Amino acid sequence: MPRRLAVLAAVLLVASVGAGCSDGGAPAARAGDDIVITNAELMDEVAEWAGSPLLLQQARVTDPEGAAPGSYATALVDAVLTFRIQLDLHREQFDALSLTVDPEMAGSLEEQLAPVLDEVSPAFGEQLVGDLVRLNAVSQSMGEGYAAWFQEATASGVEVSSRYGAWDPATGSVVAPDGPRAAASPILEL
Repeated sequence: MPRRLAVLAAVLLVASVGAGCSDGGAPAARAGDDIVITNAELMDEVAEWAGSPLLLQQARVTDPEGAAPGSYATALVDAVLTFRIQLDLHREQFDALSLTVDPEMAGSLEEQLAPVLDEVSPAFGEQLVGDLVRLNAVSQSMGEGYAAWFQEATASGVEVSSRYGAWDPATGSVVAPDGPRAAASPILEL
């Protein structure tokens, strides 16, 4: 009987540890009270970028492959995580300002991004267009106050899992775990 309890305890321990780490433990990043980027969400987005030569070019990454088999280049992961944090901060500000999506802007962006949209999944393409429409709306709505807001939004309250590096509030970007490097501007050049 004690052996059965020991086996049951071991099974429960393994199951509880596995359940707690089903998404790799801590999230990839947090910003403020409401923004949480899970490891799974990050890796799904990295996979989309890795499959798009045009997005790789925007991220200034020539090879998406990481050093380990089945992994991605640190530069790519850092660029995508930076981009996602920045876009989520814009989404939060878009909501705080009670802005609405401009269908004309969405149509214009879809036209401009057509080559990229051909390289990514429809769901990711829709997300990308929506994110960029919100970014544009926030920028236009805030006018001259935008730069100060963006600097403040990225200067504090952002936490990045040490697995991916650290958040550099001075540049508003993720820096690799092996130390600081020049920050790439992952905002797409339209």
